[in-house]
Amino acid sequence: MSTASIYNWLNRGWLPFKLTDLPNRNVRQHRVSENRGKFTSGTSIEQRPTTVNQRLAFGHWEVDTVLSSRSESRSCLVTFVERKTRLLWAIKAPNRTAKALNTAFGKFMGAFGPQVKSITVDHGKEFANYQALEQDYQIKVYFCHPYSPWERGSNEYFNRRLRWFFPKKTNFSQVTTDEILAALELINQRPLKIHHQQTAIERFRACSD
Repeated sequence: MSTASIYNWLNRGWLPFKLTDLPNRNVRQHRVSENRGKFTSGTSIEQRPTTVNQRLAFGHWEVDTVLSSRSESRSCLVTFVERKTRLLWAIKAPNRTAKALNTAFGKFMGAFGPQVKSITVDHGKEFANYQALEQDYQIKVYFCHPYSPWERGSNEYFNRRLRWFFPKKTNFSQVTTDEILAALELINQRPLKIHHQQTAIERFRACSD
């Protein structure tokens, strides 16, 4: 059955769920402007090497945060996606401050240090202490242009995959590490068309050898 046929059936109400229930439906919808603070220093993504941009080099990650419901908690997930293999990782943080981010990043480096050469982030205030990350771990931090989430397209995509398990009303302070790891395993063990049906974890292990 073609994709067009499925969408036609959805529009006609012939399937037991709505078009708006699709996971990628309206992903380009208007984003609520944030007032959490920005800064303008750092190395622009324009200076990121071509081999990284084209996903030819291993060990270059995109980093972002996935938030709890605003009325529930300040807890969040710090998410990491390796650009070449699409491996996803996530670590819970108590809030979205630079201190909490750096603590989560330390845990991440404890697990993946040898496989981390650079990260690409936005200009949110949680990344304001990026110099410490560069100095402590000898990595490069690149910053996207303002309001350009597509420059961290892998991160955006896999954050939506995490939302399958942790919808937007989730209070991450009540989510356990085991629950996070279980979700990551299911995501990373899913065959990917871009990898010719290999999984992200299979590709990551091959690149790590």
